[in-house]
Amino acid sequence: MDSHLIRNTDLSRRALLAGMGGLAVAITLPLPVLAQNAPPAPPPLGAAAAGANAQAGMVTAHLVVKPDGKVVIISPTTEMGQGTHTAHAAIIADEVGVDFAAVSVETAIPADAYRWGGSMGSGGSQGVRRWNDHLRKGAAQARAVLIQAAANRWQVDPATVTLDNGRLTHAPSKRSLGIGEVAEDAAKLTPPDNPTLRDPKTRRYVGKDIPRLDIPPKVRGETIYSMDFRLPGMLYACARLNPVFYGDVASFDAAPALKVKGVKKVVKITGGVAVVADSVWAAMKGADAVTVTMAPSPQDGINSAALTAAMIEGLGADNAIPATERGDLAAALKSAAKTVIADYAVPYVCHAPMEVWSCTGLFKDGKLELWAPTQVQDRSRRTAASTLGIDAEAVKVNTLMLGGGFGRRLMDEGIPGAAQVAKELAGTPVKFFWRREDEFDRGYYRPAQMARLTASLDAKGEVTGMAIRISGPSMRAEFTPGSVKETDLDGSSVQDLSNLPYNLPNFKLDWARRHVRVTTAPWRAVGATHNAFFLECFIDELAAAAGKDPVAFRRQLLAGNKRALAVIDLVAAKSDWGKKLPKGHGQGIGFFASFGSLSAHVVEASVSDGQPNIHKVTTVLDCGDVVLPDGARSQMMGGVVMALSAGLYEAVTVKDGRAEQRNFDSYRLMRHSEAPPVIDVHFINSGEALGGVGEPGLPPTFPAVANALSAATGKRLRHLPLVEALQV
Repeated sequence: MDSHLIRNTDLSRRALLAGMGGLAVAITLPLPVLAQNAPPAPPPLGAAAAGANAQAGMVTAHLVVKPDGKVVIISPTTEMGQGTHTAHAAIIADEVGVDFAAVSVETAIPADAYRWGGSMGSGGSQGVRRWNDHLRKGAAQARAVLIQAAANRWQVDPATVTLDNGRLTHAPSKRSLGIGEVAEDAAKLTPPDNPTLRDPKTRRYVGKDIPRLDIPPKVRGETIYSMDFRLPGMLYACARLNPVFYGDVASFDAAPALKVKGVKKVVKITGGVAVVADSVWAAMKGADAVTVTMAPSPQDGINSAALTAAMIEGLGADNAIPATERGDLAAALKSAAKTVIADYAVPYVCHAPMEVWSCTGLFKDGKLELWAPTQVQDRSRRTAASTLGIDAEAVKVNTLMLGGGFGRRLMDEGIPGAAQVAKELAGTPVKFFWRREDEFDRGYYRPAQMARLTASLDAKGEVTGMAIRISGPSMRAEFTPGSVKETDLDGSSVQDLSNLPYNLPNFKLDWARRHVRVTTAPWRAVGATHNAFFLECFIDELAAAAGKDPVAFRRQLLAGNKRALAVIDLVAAKSDWGKKLPKGHGQGIGFFASFGSLSAHVVEASVSDGQPNIHKVTTVLDCGDVVLPDGARSQMMGGVVMALSAGLYEAVTVKDGRAEQRNFDSYRLMRHSEAPPVIDVHFINSGEALGGVGEPGLPPTFPAVANALSAATGKRLRHLPLVEALQV
């Protein structure tokens, strides 16, 4: 049978208490396994496991009922503006039976009660889905002991006592109490191992549009971010770093900096020096003045052109690290009526949060206390302890609100400098900070990657086989050094491609490691961002080769998968897929399964004078059930905007071992005027296990906008950023 070969290799370089006499109830529910070999949930824990969070009268660790009846949740997660703490408050309020307005949330200081798999941290869209059942059972335990305490006081059967709206009521005798009135008594009781959970039908807050806890203080300017945080007598330390990845300084002359008014000291830190002064401005001026000699580095010669060449070579290499293989792909390709091959590429992209790195430290009596905007509290503790040669138990981490995370605060590379400066100025609190240029120079990126996809079609235009080769550096090798051997598969590179929802009986997936020592770490949605782009753009190319509509073609590949089809059908209906469009406009679809959720987007776009215009984005998310609709809606919208910015404009290129883009004048972000005027968000409450929300909205955006622009221009766009691809 004759084969028709369609091939393109057009590539570019351009990626986380109690009051006196209060009640605190531990969470003892083992969470459902969210992934194979997932780390265990925290064991049943009492007050001793609350660590630095413990106060007199605290008997267990997570849920606090104060004497005035207010409820405080000691949350194990970082609030990054995504609404996780509000979701936790809704879960607790519904299950205990208190008014939402009576609930507040605080982030825990690292201790056993707040660790998952031995470590406290937030990421992977796990803030609600990981802790939902845990918090709910803990709240039910709290309700049980509060009811028992009231029943004991009244000497009645606890089965005759109810708890609603924060009040305990014994209807037969018409007696009632506020929950705070029995808090001390309840704290002395042992919570039941298997408390009765409330019927979900009685919920007042979960699944409803309720006010976000973090929004009012932000609007009033009351939220304390890291750079806002102050301690009496605090000094400021500005970093001066070698801009080369992992580089250091060979020597420095402090004299010029010490001449700057307000400068107190220059301290050698990991990767450079820090200039300590009595104000931010003086510290910055001193950092500019200090004379440094950069040390030679093995990374000095790294450049994007060489990496691009290596990745292209990897696409066609005979050997690669296997990920998944099933069926007989060779036979499917041999008997194909048509074979389609296409190559795709994505660049390094920066997290670029508005808040640059800063951390306040106080070293005193051999112990270090940190106030940091971190997603990884225990990792930060360990790093600080290792840096100073002290025990991790001597390090206390207080979590501040994050001014943007997106995975950026999963890294702790600013912690050593903060610890070193704090120790050098023992007894004096010091705020250690980077400048914007340091964020680009020494921050971490989503790794550059390339892909070659090959598929066979039969005479009916049906896919009979598919091969996916990913080529590029290992993110995990830099994010968790030593965790990936050269012959190991980095799962982030092939994330979510091994178990695609599409019916592909003959399938092969592998990865060609082409590594360079550029700092890389999880970027929002991690490998799903580039893999969705590769796969879903290719699906559109296959639909074209088969002469079929892109939505109809996906429905064919998803035959029998009711959940996935429901997502595809809803996004098609809500976007009015296939409608008559203005001249020069195109619609594009992207569908992807990631972080336990299914999401599909349709983008309507056009191109004017070579510049893309995004007119509307329609999104559908099935994350099982939505706990906080307002938060989920915001996450989907924010994810779309972030992905549009990265997909259309963003790229970090490397020359001489450093980023060529060092600030927003050279690192292009999408402007307000370029954001789509309409982002239409829809949810499907399928009742499946809870999935993530913070990240699944990004992956489908990349291919949806690329496919829309391809439809508008008639030109296949196979590399990011798309503004560059449009010019080729």
